[in-house]
Amino acid sequence: MEQIQLTMTIGEIIKNYPETREVFINNGFSIFADDTVIQQLGVVLKLKTALKSKNINEESFMKLLQGKIAETDRYKNLQTTVLENDSNHLNMLSLLPCPLKVPMQGELKLFLDYLREEKNLPLNYCIESFFNDHLDYEDYLEHFEEADEIPDIIMTAGYGFFYKKFMDRFVAKGVFADVINRPVNSRLAEAGIIDPDGHFTVIGANVLVMVVDKNRLGNIPIPKTWGDLLKPEYENKVVMRGHGDTFCDVVQLNYYKDYGAAGVEQLGRSVKYGLHPAQMVKELTSSRKDVPPIHIMPYFFYKTMKESDHIRILWPEDGILTYPISVLIKADKMQELQELAEYLTGPEIARICAEAYFPATHGDVKVNLPEHVKLKWLGWDFIKSNDMKYLVETMNDTFMRVYREGGKEVCS
Repeated sequence: MEQIQLTMTIGEIIKNYPETREVFINNGFSIFADDTVIQQLGVVLKLKTALKSKNINEESFMKLLQGKIAETDRYKNLQTTVLENDSNHLNMLSLLPCPLKVPMQGELKLFLDYLREEKNLPLNYCIESFFNDHLDYEDYLEHFEEADEIPDIIMTAGYGFFYKKFMDRFVAKGVFADVINRPVNSRLAEAGIIDPDGHFTVIGANVLVMVVDKNRLGNIPIPKTWGDLLKPEYENKVVMRGHGDTFCDVVQLNYYKDYGAAGVEQLGRSVKYGLHPAQMVKELTSSRKDVPPIHIMPYFFYKTMKESDHIRILWPEDGILTYPISVLIKADKMQELQELAEYLTGPEIARICAEAYFPATHGDVKVNLPEHVKLKWLGWDFIKSNDMKYLVETMNDTFMRVYREGGKEVCS
């Protein structure tokens, strides 16, 4: 089949690559969920025209399409556990955000194939999307009693592995070990994101930024810090990630650490509703008048938008919200899986992170953020001295109580 070109119609693309329909639907073109629209509009609407109409960055959107095609055509079975040996034990579990999972899973599959064919090391593995399937896995974390119930290597960006029972039962007892003697980027090290105890091997970070529409903001001052969003003038002026009655724990926990439960309550007044980041991009670039002016989203999704004179990224003076992408490797498996461990924490994976706008910790890969930008994260002392499961649940309950008092509905 021919490669996707900007001059192709959306109908052509979806006909040749049906899997790309999901990319269109989830990134501003929900109308293509309707077969009739594809038949009538899709046959005449070129990709470049559609992207221009939504102010969507062409290069970033093409990467999403190409990543989806690679995922489907080359590795159709990656959404389920791949059994390469007869042990039925899961050797590797990868739970990553979609923008990182898509470009990374193909490379992971190639390396795992190499280990099987060249090193006679068949491994059972599962590569999943963090914001979908990880929820089921996290439900079981606190119930695991023995280390052999856990995969030998876990890649994760979730807070579930910071929950107290898992930390006390496995992490604190030295079940996992760091990959030593690897160069670390000084900016990430200075931010304190590297685990000083060597349990979590941090390979990168997901970062959340403020994106503001100056036209919709009007005469309200542009916020300079995260704390500014708690001021009365920003009530109902903010959108952040949310689904159902659950909102982004990273945002809530940072407000709790800096401003206490009262800060989380005020955040519930400031937030008008929650969306998936792809939906934020769609509505920010729309002509709707009722869209809140400030959106908190991952840096990756901001980079999918075309440059605009009125939509701009804000770099808060106190730093962009940051949380680690970690690899947990069992200490007693480190020697057997050394080559895989070094690959996962090496420059190849780091470059994939950086190209997807997830700052990488590897010292040989440049951090893809302006030099003046600070990184702000909870810190390992906070993580390891608190019951994170209790905090996540309590802060969301606190947020939702005030959110509902404002007459606002749960997210769709």
